[in-house]
Amino acid sequence: MKFRKPAIAAWSLMLVFGLCALGACSPATPSTSSTASDPASGQSDESAGAATEADATETMAFTWSPESDCAMCHQADTDSFDDASCPASQHADMKDQCMSCHDDPNMERAHSKVEIGDTKKKATLKRTAVTRESCTTGCHDQAELTEKGAAAAVLTDKNGLTVNPHELPAHEEHEGITCASCHKLHTSDSPEEAAPAVCLNCHHANVYECNTCHAH
Repeated sequence: MKFRKPAIAAWSLMLVFGLCALGACSPATPSTSSTASDPASGQSDESAGAATEADATETMAFTWSPESDCAMCHQADTDSFDDASCPASQHADMKDQCMSCHDDPNMERAHSKVEIGDTKKKATLKRTAVTRESCTTGCHDQAELTEKGAAAAVLTDKNGLTVNPHELPAHEEHEGITCASCHKLHTSDSPEEAAPAVCLNCHHANVYECNTCHAH
């Protein structure tokens, strides 16, 4: 049987209308966008996360003074007073008296650009010195330390020469060596390990006798 052209056209239109009706009745596909909104605040999760991150990095201005609470930033050093493996534990009664040792006049300048909450290290925050005088004035007697050091063999070079760590030979390079150079109060590093390392900074060949490496 042959269909006439008008009949074919009618069937085609019916098919198109049927497909359109089927599409209109199908359920809408939910949005898969990662940015959802909070109906209570009217703020999207993405913008809320950005605000939280901004709050976490907020900093506050800081002005150093001798009465400042050092533990705000130097918590590990403060905790060392309660750690038996650290020499600082032998000075536990001075836990809140940081300036008794850290009496460097450059402390204020060293903290000049510090901000509370800023975790980035500042180039201006240099390590301040603990002077020899801060240890031997009212705390340790230099004569007793010298006598005790005479029996120590911790500074013995490869040739068998032993040097008293508390009575180093007079030399301009030794002037910058302080008690804190070998005695790391806030770490578990022992003086027996730290002292030879200090000497090796200059005595590279592990020979303490002068004029054996560099001609004058």
